[in-house]
Parts: sequence; C-alpha cells; structure tokens
Amino acid sequence: MDKQALEYAIGHLTAGTAAERVLEHTADTAIALPLSVKVEDLEPYLPLRRRFRGAMRTSQIEEFAEYSNLAAGEVHSSEEYEADGAACFVDPDNMTARTFFNLGTLHEPGHGDHTANLTLPKTAAFEELLSKNGKAMDQKELAEWLEDRSPQLKVTAENGEPLSLPGAVAAVRRITISANSESTNEERTFGGRRSAMSEVEAQNKDTLPAFIEYTCEPYHGLDERTFRLRVSLITGETPRLIMRIVRLEHHQEEMAKEFREHLVHALDGDLVQTFVGSFQP
Repeated sequence: MDKQALEYAIGHLTAGTAAERVLEHTADTAIALPLSVKVEDLEPYLPLRRRFRGAMRTSQIEEFAEYSNLAAGEVHSSEEYEADGAACFVDPDNMTARTFFNLGTLHEPGHGDHTANLTLPKTAAFEELLSKNGKAMDQKELAEWLEDRSPQLKVTAENGEPLSLPGAVAAVRRITISANSESTNEERTFGGRRSAMSEVEAQNKDTLPAFIEYTCEPYHGLDERTFRLRVSLITGETPRLIMRIVRLEHHQEEMAKEFREHLVHALDGDLVQTFVGSFQP
C-alpha cells in the first residue's frame, strides 16, 4: 500500500470513529450519511403543497387587519391549529406590525413562515415638513414654501396675533438687515480705554411670522395632526430663516400610540393576540 492510500484509509477510520462518538450522544436526532447524498424536496411535483405558507405585505392598516382576521379565522378553524391563535407584534417606534399565523405553542412550535406584514409610510406632506425642520433657508426659499403650502398653514406674530399669509410672505421677502456701530475712546495720564459696540437689526421683523401651524396627515391611516413651528431669523449679510417643530418628540409618541390603538381596534381580539414589540422566529 502506497503512502497516499494509507493516509486515505487512516482519515476515513478517524472520521468514522468521530461520527460514532457523535451518534452516541444524539440518539435518534442525527444520522450519518455519505457526503454524496443530496436531499431533494418533492413538494413542487405534488398536486398540492404540504402546508400553507407565505408573507403578505401592505402599507394599509385596513388591508392588514382584514387579511390578519381572515387568515387567523381559517387557521383557528383547522384541525391542525385548532387551539392556537395568531399573534400580532406591533412596533410603534418604527410604525410596523407583523402577524404570525403558525407560531404554534411552546410545546408544539410551528414554522412561523405564514405572516402578514404592515409598514406604515409617511405621507408626502409629512416628509416635506420633516425635510424643512431645522434647515436654514433664504428668503426666497421660505417665501415660496409658504405659498406652495398655503392651504395647510396658519401664521401668527410673536405676540400671538394672526397674520394673513400673503402679508407674511411679503414680510419674508422684504427683510432688511441694518448694522449700527458705536466706539468710545478715552485717554488718561497713565492709561487709556477703548470700547466698540455693534448692533445688527432686522427691519420689518414685527410683521414676520414667529409661529407657523402646519396641518397634515402624518402617516397613511392616521388622523390629521397640527404641528407648530417656531421661526427664527439669523442675521448676517444675507438673512437666513429656520423653522423648528415644537415638541416633535411628543408628536412621535402620540402617533405611535394612535397607531397601536388603530390596530388593536381593527384586529379581532378572539383570533389575534396583540403584543407591543417585535418578534423573529
């Protein structure tokens, strides 16, 4: 026997011994097979699939709830999963939800590969608002934005007095920056003092909008909401204006709560259990 044949025989003897040791500890849950064996799934050749599975995806709360209730009802009435209910996991932070119809139980776990998935998208109006939040704009950009979004806006002055939108737009376009400087020079026998003070002022600031109320549907399926924006002016050679949403975090919490409440009311509680969070089988 040459060297190559001897090494081949020793390798197979060692592998066989290791496989025997593994099988001793795995009982009936593992089997030793030759490396050339291939497992072929014959399901594509059967008249019917062995079991139902699939993933439904939508961006509409009503469609998600309708499919979840329908599929959960069929699963609940079947003999195989008669005692099991579907489980919906709602992630309000990301505005998503996922229903599993074949998770099974802790003692009889299912495959968890029949699901319905909901991702609630932001509306174009809300995306537009978020894109302007905290952004420094010149007079022309803000004035045109106010004109384009006029049906959704209400503007007020610093003292809370309502302003007409055409007047607010004209005031934004007409901002004038003026600079005043003052200097003092004092000489003494044993020293001296010099000081300078400059002041930059934006004219017509009293007619500028200090607050803007922006009303829109933030996510498809949620109620309209009014966002209050504070307008700030940055003086310089060219004036810049910034809008910031007041208490944005509070709005996000309220929208997440509303999203969950919509799903709880839309889903059949007798068929679908609802949990807050996410789950990955």
